[in-house]
Amino acid sequence: MKLTLCILLILASLINNKVNTNEDYRYIVEEFNIPLSTNWVGRFDDFESIYKINKEDNNQFLTASSLNSANFIIKKIDVDLAEYPYLNWRWRAHDLPIDGDESIKATCDVPASIAIVLNKSRLIPKSIKYSWSTTLPDGKITKSPFAFWPARCDIKVMEHGEKNKGQWVYEKTNILEDYKHFYNKKNVKSKKVNAIVIMSDSDNTHSLAKADYDDIYFSKN
Repeated sequence: MKLTLCILLILASLINNKVNTNEDYRYIVEEFNIPLSTNWVGRFDDFESIYKINKEDNNQFLTASSLNSANFIIKKIDVDLAEYPYLNWRWRAHDLPIDGDESIKATCDVPASIAIVLNKSRLIPKSIKYSWSTTLPDGKITKSPFAFWPARCDIKVMEHGEKNKGQWVYEKTNILEDYKHFYNKKNVKSKKVNAIVIMSDSDNTHSLAKADYDDIYFSKN
């Protein structure tokens, strides 16, 4: 069964790492140029058997290989979307969970996803998840079937299917605008991101989800 957002946020609260700064126009979350640091923790103790640093053409990146598993890694951060509204990353899907559809409990698996935690409250956690879906189309907006009111997890599909399978795809999304859209906000002076979650997920479809992740950062534009 999927880990609830409440437990996810409890894990986030146990990590005492503040996001690193690079140039003043962006915040670096992770470039995976060194072994996976202790700033990342997983749902289960064996997360390092699923999430590993890989190397190709002198570039290091994170590889996730999830076989019938719902494990994930999470890192606590502190970023204000009013200052750094864009999330940037690149990813590459290799194996897609069979018939994965993250809007349905029975098939709620994805080859790759990145989620941002917007509210670290243990009672009312809130997050936005960006996914590479097996079946849902690009741009699809839905909600996690495992987030129960008053908690919520909004999902936005960035890529889907096998069209770009095996290729690095660069993503950039305006999280501030997504937040304003999902929560019906007009003006936002400040909104903190408390944690970031990487998850390749395959337990409901009892199949394989495999993907690579790299160069995750927030930017001003």
